[in-house]
Amino acid sequence: MIFNKLTLLATAALLAVASAAPIATPTRQTSATEIPLTEQQDISMAAAISSPFSGRGTWFTDTMGSCGESFNTDDMIVAMNAAQMDGTSQCGRQVSIQSGGKTVTAKVIDTCPAQYCQPGSLDLSQAVFQQLAPLATGVINIQWEFV
Repeated sequence: MIFNKLTLLATAALLAVASAAPIATPTRQTSATEIPLTEQQDISMAAAISSPFSGRGTWFTDTMGSCGESFNTDDMIVAMNAAQMDGTSQCGRQVSIQSGGKTVTAKVIDTCPAQYCQPGSLDLSQAVFQQLAPLATGVINIQWEFV
């Protein structure tokens, strides 16, 4: 009888502790090919410049890039993720981007902030994005490499 009461009390205490524990909820969805934001600082320059890469492709509408060049939405340009951009060291490089069986070439002219672009991801001008998918798609999976 005492054993049953102790078991019941232990079970109740365990349930109380388990129900009080916080439940981790992701703040955003990630895929297996993405590197969590907290690990971005661990990327070496060798990893940043070897290719090919996989990530997410998004589009943007700015008119001035971190490389010091102005541009418009019709230009074939991209903003590279901050981890791989390494300041301005990738400015002017050409990249070949593939998605959905389509390929387009663009020039690196800007940096995509870390909160928006993980390593492997690119922010594309509207002109580049539209060569790969309709703007309404918003986000596409891409593979890319330096050319």
